[in-house]
Amino acid sequence: MMQSSAQVARTLPSSPASTRQAREFVSGELRRLAAGADVVDDLDLIVSELMANSIQHGDGGDIVVRVDAPSAKWFSITVTNGVAFSLPPMDPSTWKVAATDLPSGRGLGIVRRLADEIAVTEAAGLVHVTCRRRR
Repeated sequence: MMQSSAQVARTLPSSPASTRQAREFVSGELRRLAAGADVVDDLDLIVSELMANSIQHGDGGDIVVRVDAPSAKWFSITVTNGVAFSLPPMDPSTWKVAATDLPSGRGLGIVRRLADEIAVTEAAGLVHVTCRRRR
């Protein structure tokens, strides 16, 4: 579904199989937009981590993944999902990779390391996480 001249979106069910579909969608769109292999790899890993969090912590509703090239300098992806309860404000600058001996907590730290910019907003029961990567 076309949103603007560069933005495209795909709606996926909240299920583990959707993570692979999200990666395929993101990588295909980024290649179509002439992204380099390193950008594709980084944003594929980012969308995998964000999908896993959406599936685990979301309300079970559909997840929307958007790919955009908002300027000649940036590529971005946005993952949007519903939340079952209000979240405290999320500050991406505090996201750290958890120790390897912990059972979880590595994903958002990985996202922080790979993205050049991150914005998290919550409105009307939806959380939007936008990650931007320089071309």
